[in-house]
Amino acid sequence: MLHAQITLDEYRESVLAYSHELQDAEFATQGAYEREIVARKGYLPFIGLARELNIDVRKPIDGRRWNWLTQLDVSQPIFRGGEVRAEAKRAELASDISELNELSTEHFVRYTAEIAYWSLSRAEEYYEAIFQYVAIVRALRDVVVERYTEGYISKSDLLQVESRLSDAEYQLSEARQKRDIAQHNFNLLKGANPAELVTLSESIFDELYLPERESIENIISRHPDYNSSQLEAERAFWGIRASRAKYLPQIEVGAYALLQPNMPYVRGGGTRLDGGLVFSFSSPIYHFGERKHAVSAARSDYLRQTNAIAAIVDNITLEESDTWTNLLSTHERVKTAQRNLDIAEENLEISTYSYREGLSTILDVLQAQISWLQIYTNAIAAQYDYAIAIAAYDFVACK
Repeated sequence: MLHAQITLDEYRESVLAYSHELQDAEFATQGAYEREIVARKGYLPFIGLARELNIDVRKPIDGRRWNWLTQLDVSQPIFRGGEVRAEAKRAELASDISELNELSTEHFVRYTAEIAYWSLSRAEEYYEAIFQYVAIVRALRDVVVERYTEGYISKSDLLQVESRLSDAEYQLSEARQKRDIAQHNFNLLKGANPAELVTLSESIFDELYLPERESIENIISRHPDYNSSQLEAERAFWGIRASRAKYLPQIEVGAYALLQPNMPYVRGGGTRLDGGLVFSFSSPIYHFGERKHAVSAARSDYLRQTNAIAAIVDNITLEESDTWTNLLSTHERVKTAQRNLDIAEENLEISTYSYREGLSTILDVLQAQISWLQIYTNAIAAQYDYAIAIAAYDFVACK
C-alpha cells in the first residue's frame, strides 16, 4: 500500500495547526487584547440609566403609597492621579507579552514536532537495522545447515546460530513495538489516527547541515523570553504608577437628568424633569501609611522583574553555549560512527566469506555480526542525536 510522504516542514505545519497549546496561547492573546480595549475605555465618559420604585408601607395622609424615579447620569473622569493611563498602559503591555508568549509557544511546538519526526525516523531506521540483522543471521543459518548436512561442522555450530536467530527475532519484535509507539506519538501530535501509516520523506541518515553560529547578542535581542521579561519589567513600573494613583486626588465632572412624579404623589399629578451638573473632588488625607507600603510593594515587584531580565540573559547564554557544544560533539560522533560502520560491514563480509570457505569459526562470524549491529546502532544514535542537536540549537536561537 502506498502512503503519501510527509516532509519535516509539512509535518511541523500540521502540528502547529492542531496544537492545543498553541490554540490556548492564541486565546490568551485574544483575551489580553480585549482587556486592553476595556482598559482604554476608562478615558471615555460613563453613561448610566437607573430606575427606582419606592413603596411606603404606611398609608400616606395624601397621595399614593408608591412613587418612582428615573435618572440618567453622564460622568467624565478629569483626573484620577494617572490611574487610567497606568492601567491602560499595563493592559497594553500585557497584550504585547501575551503575543510574545504565543510566539514562544509556537517555537516550542515546532521543536516538539521536530523531535517527534526524528524520533520516528530513528525508530524506523532501528527497525530496518534489526530486520537486516535477522536476514543476515538467517542467511548464515542456511549456510550452517548446508554444511552440517554435508558433515563439515558439528551440531554445536547449528545450535549457536539457531540461538542467535531466536534472539534476533526477539529484538525485531521489540524494534517493531518501539516503531509503533513512535508512530502513535507522531500521528497524535497532528491530530491523526495513532495507527495511521506514514512515510517520512526525510531520514536521520540524510546529510544534515551544520548551522552557522549566531552572535549571542542577536539571539538575545529576538528571544521571546528576553523581550517578554523587559515588557514585564515595564509593566511592573506602571504598576508603581497605578498603586500611587489610588492615593492622589480624584476629579470628575458629570451631568444628570431626573424624571419623577410631582408631589404630592397623586394620580394625574404629572411628572417633572430635573437636572444638573456635578463637579466632584476627593483626596485621601491619611490612612496609616497605606500608600507608602502599597507603593513599596509595587516597587519590589518592579525590582524583581528587572532582576529577572539578567537571569534570563544568563540562561539564554548558557543554553546557547551548551547546545552549540552539543552540536559540534554530535557532528564529530556522526563522522566517527559512519567510518566505523563502513569497517564493520567490510569485516562482516570477510568473516562470512571465510566461514563459507572453512577458514574461520562460527564464533568469528557471530562476533562480527554482533559488532556490526552494535556499530550500526551507534550510528543510528549518533545521527539522531545530531538531528536533535540541530533542532535544539535552532530552538534556542529562535530560528
